[in-house]
Amino acid sequence: MGSSVASTRRLSTRQGSGRVANAVAELLRKKLTVPNIYMKPRIPGLNGVDVVAVNHAGSGDVHGVEIAYFAKVPSFADLTMLIAKLKALPLHFKYLAVADPIAKSGVLADTFAGSKGFSPDGIGRLGLIRYSSQLQDDPFPPADATAAEIVVPPERFLLRGEKLARLENFISRAQPDMKVRI
Repeated sequence: MGSSVASTRRLSTRQGSGRVANAVAELLRKKLTVPNIYMKPRIPGLNGVDVVAVNHAGSGDVHGVEIAYFAKVPSFADLTMLIAKLKALPLHFKYLAVADPIAKSGVLADTFAGSKGFSPDGIGRLGLIRYSSQLQDDPFPPADATAAEIVVPPERFLLRGEKLARLENFISRAQPDMKVRI
């Protein structure tokens, strides 16, 4: 009897990744002033981005988060490729979200806090978000304050108009999954 109760308390991979995406979206909703948030958007040129938030206060900055599910700390080569991929995304603010044990590893935090996280031209820095690994398995989530947090704050990347046009086309047509009503 104990094993059937334990098995009903485990979450599927899809449920766990959905909970992580929700925690990241909630973090952005609280951080931004008037955000529209898109979960798992299908935007050309944004493969791998799990959460996109458009801040409609001010200049309409676009924030994008790729959620990584590493079983162990990534190698320096894998991390370098991931950073290059993130930097190439046509977004104003770019983040990588990783589970707390991985985020706390010296390699990842040092890489994002150091010069690798910056754009070569100095305009832009990748952000790092830590999420609770309990979100993936435990049906009883941690408190909101510990579900997801920004470890390394991002800085705004330069985004040219032609790259922004695809995003604006998507945003003008798609309904957000989360929207602040004023």
